[in-house]
Amino acid sequence: MPNRLLFRLLTVFALVPLACAADARSKLSPSEMYPGPWFEITQEIREILTLYKVSKCNEAVGRQSSRSSGEYLLYCTQDEVHWTSWLVKPAAHKVHGPGSLLDGIPLPDAY
Repeated sequence: MPNRLLFRLLTVFALVPLACAADARSKLSPSEMYPGPWFEITQEIREILTLYKVSKCNEAVGRQSSRSSGEYLLYCTQDEVHWTSWLVKPAAHKVHGPGSLLDGIPLPDAY
């Protein structure tokens, strides 16, 4: 019986560093999650914004996610002064926002 307990404890202690390493990899900074470059948003993304009646994106730029090729970070404005962020997954028909601009991801140089 003590051997079983010892084996279980050793197994747990062996797996903890692996779990911690996986957790560290999953916590990417915003600039690592959406590394750029900025691009003009596609018609497909515009259609999703229209479908969800997002009206604050007269002007918009996007960055593709480094973890999911179907996910995009958008920065949108109506007046080039007030900006919002949005997460869009066109294939899944999902839109999340508005939010504030993300730390570490400034507006593109053109603005």
